[in-house]
Amino acid sequence: MKILSFINYASSKVLEKFKNDDIVNIGSFYDERLRQKFYKCELGTESYVLALICTMSGLCDFDIGELSAESCLGEEEVGEILDFCSDLDMILLDSNLLYHKDKSIYYLAKKLADKFNSKLLFTYELEEIKLQELDDNNGIILYECLENDEVVISPVVANFAKIKDNSKVIIKTKFKTLTKKVKIDNNLKGLWVLSQKTSGYAFSPCVIEEFFDEN
Repeated sequence: MKILSFINYASSKVLEKFKNDDIVNIGSFYDERLRQKFYKCELGTESYVLALICTMSGLCDFDIGELSAESCLGEEEVGEILDFCSDLDMILLDSNLLYHKDKSIYYLAKKLADKFNSKLLFTYELEEIKLQELDDNNGIILYECLENDEVVISPVVANFAKIKDNSKVIIKTKFKTLTKKVKIDNNLKGLWVLSQKTSGYAFSPCVIEEFFDEN
């Protein structure tokens, strides 16, 4: 199997599963345990590398010189990579790239995978699936979805926590604590607390209570 990968440090699952496969790997760290032809790029420039490969294969229209300079991957090297991709079976992305600030990585990799009729996988997909125990969500739920920096609660939550409109409250989840004034939305049903959108998972069980300033 022919694999184009974007991996810095290979997991034991990757090493075992692909030990006999033909791998071209692009990264900033050379893992000598992985059997590979290695192309080095600047740390954190995976999106630029993918954009460069896509542009040189006719899928995008970026500035090749700029992408090459920023990623430190030459056009000749990309030509070699594209030759390898002519009968590609898989594009394998390090799961760490899920946390990269540039969210175009998956989009660009998907364009390449579609062009070469190959699979697209993140390394975590090679692991055995284990379902995590669910949090108890039978109570009040914080939903981080608002565009502005407000906190809105339902009348049910207000009655339950004995909170009045424009009261200052403390909202606690497993991972954060908010201290805000709240608005009661009479059209909001159920045990919901709405707050400003964040980059993490939007739903969290929470505890809400009125804030009392001891001073």
